[in-house]
Amino acid sequence: MNFAREQSLLRQRLQAQGSPALAAARQQELGTATTFLGAGDDAIAAAATDLAAMHPQMGRAQMTAFVRTLWQSKIYELRAVGIELLAARAALLEPADLTFLEGLLADSEVDALAQRLAGDVIGVLVSKHKKLWKDLRRFAAASQDVLRRAAVRASRLPLVDDSEAFPRFVELAEPLLAVPDQRLQQAIDELLTAAAATHGDAVKEFAARFGRSVKLPKKKAGKPAAKPGAAAGGVSPAKQKSKLAPAAKHAAANKRAGEK
Repeated sequence: MNFAREQSLLRQRLQAQGSPALAAARQQELGTATTFLGAGDDAIAAAATDLAAMHPQMGRAQMTAFVRTLWQSKIYELRAVGIELLAARAALLEPADLTFLEGLLADSEVDALAQRLAGDVIGVLVSKHKKLWKDLRRFAAASQDVLRRAAVRASRLPLVDDSEAFPRFVELAEPLLAVPDQRLQQAIDELLTAAAATHGDAVKEFAARFGRSVKLPKKKAGKPAAKPGAAAGGVSPAKQKSKLAPAAKHAAANKRAGEK
């Protein structure tokens, strides 16, 4: 795989599909040193899917090296393709790769990329390797907002997958509740909502104790009980009788006619 050639082809493709107006709007909105080509999310996802299909034998080392190359371009769309590739093949990653992923986070200037990287790449890694919870606690204690948010976002998949993991989340999350970062606090509430299906009682207790607003899943309503006297199929004897009455009258009339 020729990294320089693949990167050049990706840039040409995404630039051709990009919108200068969208590129300018994103640049103004985010105000970062990152370059924008103006390609939409669908174009980015399709480019990543095609790249993965063209290189089905790409292994862990080659994948991480190529993503590093894309990241160094400082082009939003190329970085996004790299993260999509990591998310698609997160199963290849090993605990030793966390240092590499942390470096990408620390250098991320766009929160949407950091969110995808934390939730769908690092989260998969932590789900497979519980010992990495200690690194999430380290992220939570960091001074960088992007790492603190990543600690919470990367907890989502491990919490959903493990019914005994909630105390680990509480340990890293409690110190973060007082941090004045709106995105961080939103990430905490979103995670609690996602975890409610697996950790319902624990989430309720946590939310009540710290005054968090969490949307809990609604309980499925049971079937209403049948009314007394209702027959099979939900029809009462009285209604059955009323339905049979015309037929009985007709039969009696036929009998009288035959007797005459």
